[in-house]
Amino acid sequence: MTVNELVTRLDGVCRTSRGYVARCPAHEDRHPSLSVSDGERGILVKCWAGCRLQDIVAAVGLTVRDLFHDQTQDPREWMQAQRKRQAERERRDAFRNVQGLRIDVRRESDGLIRSAQGIDISGWSSQQLDAVLNKLADAYDVKGYDDE
Repeated sequence: MTVNELVTRLDGVCRTSRGYVARCPAHEDRHPSLSVSDGERGILVKCWAGCRLQDIVAAVGLTVRDLFHDQTQDPREWMQAQRKRQAERERRDAFRNVQGLRIDVRRESDGLIRSAQGIDISGWSSQQLDAVLNKLADAYDVKGYDDE
């Protein structure tokens, strides 16, 4: 059983950054309260309204055992699926890291621009002035300011 096969048995399915949300089949669910995602050893299922796992899988005609990745099938297929899941996890982690770095760079740029306002540069050497102006130009570039 794969996550995609499981979600075909559910109603109100929406894709999320970590998997899917859907209406829980174990209770009268008006708004999606069931999260479904792919784990290392099987499919992760959680009803945020508190339904038991056994009740959820029984409602869609499965058993808890059906949620586990079957290692007794072709080992090459299982390993390939494991590598695919690992690559997806690494891709998500790398994306989050890049987003975090972008936020850090923007914050540093904000701080540099604010700290440079109103400073006295009359005693600076041309090398100091050149270095600071280059940093400020980079900071304004990160912030997306137009040349004024």
